[in-house]
Amino acid sequence: MNWIKEVVSQLRLLSAALKKFNEDKGFFLSSGITFNLLMGLIPLSLLLLALVGTYLYSDQAVLSHLSHHLEDMLPAIDPAIMNSLLTVIHDRRIVGILGFVGLIWTATCVFSSLRTALNIVFQVEIGQGILKGKAIDLFMIFLAGIFHILSMGFTSITTYLHEYHSYLFLRIGPIIGFFFKYLIPFFFTFWMFFLIYKIIPNRKIHFWAAFRATFFTSLFWEGAKQFFGWYVLRLGGYSLVYGSLGTLVIFVLWVYYSSAILLLGGEIAFLLEKERGRINA
Repeated sequence: MNWIKEVVSQLRLLSAALKKFNEDKGFFLSSGITFNLLMGLIPLSLLLLALVGTYLYSDQAVLSHLSHHLEDMLPAIDPAIMNSLLTVIHDRRIVGILGFVGLIWTATCVFSSLRTALNIVFQVEIGQGILKGKAIDLFMIFLAGIFHILSMGFTSITTYLHEYHSYLFLRIGPIIGFFFKYLIPFFFTFWMFFLIYKIIPNRKIHFWAAFRATFFTSLFWEGAKQFFGWYVLRLGGYSLVYGSLGTLVIFVLWVYYSSAILLLGGEIAFLLEKERGRINA
């Protein structure tokens, strides 16, 4: 019967975390993180435009590709807009530099908003300061970015192979396939969130509290990631309603959900710290 008590204890912890998440206006904080990340799409687009235009296409070829995609989303395009795009394409190297610098800046803004939200969750009254905060942001861009790319990369590759080259999974067996599709991405996701909880807040979080909160966050995040991947491949209802903007809609929902789950995991870590007497609240 001990396992029943443990389950009840975990459910009570989750209920208390949800209550504090609501008190801290968690969904509002999640929307702020989502907004900052969406702003990063602008310099990312400029950077991709510069890279593709420099190494693959001429000015007119890039403009042709852009106009083709824009016509799918907009009923009519003003010729002045196309002329402005051609100017941007012609100066794509400068645009690429601006895109790279802007991408780094917006990425630091994402982690800055995340740090602000987690400091609210952990009831931190004094921040790190501008210079130290930006240094931590740059460090986390590199560290968390690597783990995130590895996690998403393994999931995307294995999902694609499973759907379109299923004979490969039949050859390697279900156990190894499960290992590559679920356990390896979970490993990278786990350490990404663990480092976020340990480094970003301006409060020292105990290893065990961060570990338990990270397990919760990683489990829910990986589960939702698999669900979204299955939805896109099997149903694709977003594309029918939103057309070419379907991918953007899925991305926005995904980022918003991820932000909420991350903050909810922070609430769990806060409650665990409070139980240990490390936080007076």
